[in-house]
Amino acid sequence: MSTHTHGPEDPGTDAPVAAAEPANSEASTPPVAPTPVSIPKTLLWWGHGLLRVVVFGYLMIYGWSKLTLMQMGGLDYSAALYAFGEKSPMGLLWSFVAYAPVFQFLSGLVEVLAGVLLIWRRTSWLGGLLGSFAMGAVLLLNLLYDVPVKQLALFLLIACALILLPDLPRLYAFVLGRATPPASIPRPVPWPRVHAVTRWIFSSLAVLIALSPLLVFQEMAPRSEETPLSGVHRVVEDTAEPAALLVEDGRWREVAFGRYVLREETRSMTLRLANGVLHEGRYRHIGDDEIEVSLNPALEGDRPLAQEAEETFVLTWTALDDGRIHLVGEGLDLVIESDPELRYLYDRGFSWAPGPPINR
Repeated sequence: MSTHTHGPEDPGTDAPVAAAEPANSEASTPPVAPTPVSIPKTLLWWGHGLLRVVVFGYLMIYGWSKLTLMQMGGLDYSAALYAFGEKSPMGLLWSFVAYAPVFQFLSGLVEVLAGVLLIWRRTSWLGGLLGSFAMGAVLLLNLLYDVPVKQLALFLLIACALILLPDLPRLYAFVLGRATPPASIPRPVPWPRVHAVTRWIFSSLAVLIALSPLLVFQEMAPRSEETPLSGVHRVVEDTAEPAALLVEDGRWREVAFGRYVLREETRSMTLRLANGVLHEGRYRHIGDDEIEVSLNPALEGDRPLAQEAEETFVLTWTALDDGRIHLVGEGLDLVIESDPELRYLYDRGFSWAPGPPINR
């Protein structure tokens, strides 16, 4: 059998052809291919970012309206004349929150903080967690007190939970005391140069939006201004004759003038007639001793939030030496005085000292 010697160019040899080349030769190292971008995953992160934007907007609106006491306001004197049974469930909730401004402020602070944490991806999980607790409480109150925005509260709760979802395994491991894997920071914008610009533009714009209500809401928030009229009063003198039947007696019995200045420099008021009918309304000072009163129709049934005044008239008031007030105008000539029992809730105040419970 004849022998055949393989040449260097013979592909049948076992020796590698490139063995003679240097190990660090560029020709021996193939270029690293870019990691392919997963389009479905990128779209999911785009949806995640869009959801954060939507929730951020709602949390800023509702959070700042509570921080500035605009949503529930303050519990004004005009609320004193409502009988407990005349309240709607939503009105009862509003009065409960309005009585404690600190509670309303802290509720708004939680919502604003949750919204701010949603601005950055690294903290969005904490914003989603905080927002889930806040919106869960809001949804529960809306369900129990029949507040109309139940669907919106449910949407925000689900949205906050979805924002938290990508980081839920890490949070679960942390709660169980296990080692938490490093956070996966996605890049919805796959182009590094574009991402370097957009990451700062969007976050800076969001911070400006989060702080802008400091200027807007402060101008719209109600302010408290006490006047001699402010308070809850009972009629003690009236020149008008009583009606033959109590149900037909339209004389004034009790009147409450609010202290919070609302839009167009008006304040809220309520009027209880001798026959038990309750009128809501507004008044505003038009001079040193005159007020313009606008009364709504008698409180009855499911009345809307915005109502047209049923009658408008001007009253002249005079503060008497004994602290009472004389009202004249529109066929009225009566004297009112502050009633401590009708305003007991407003005068009770706070006491740190232990004592017998006052649960009336």
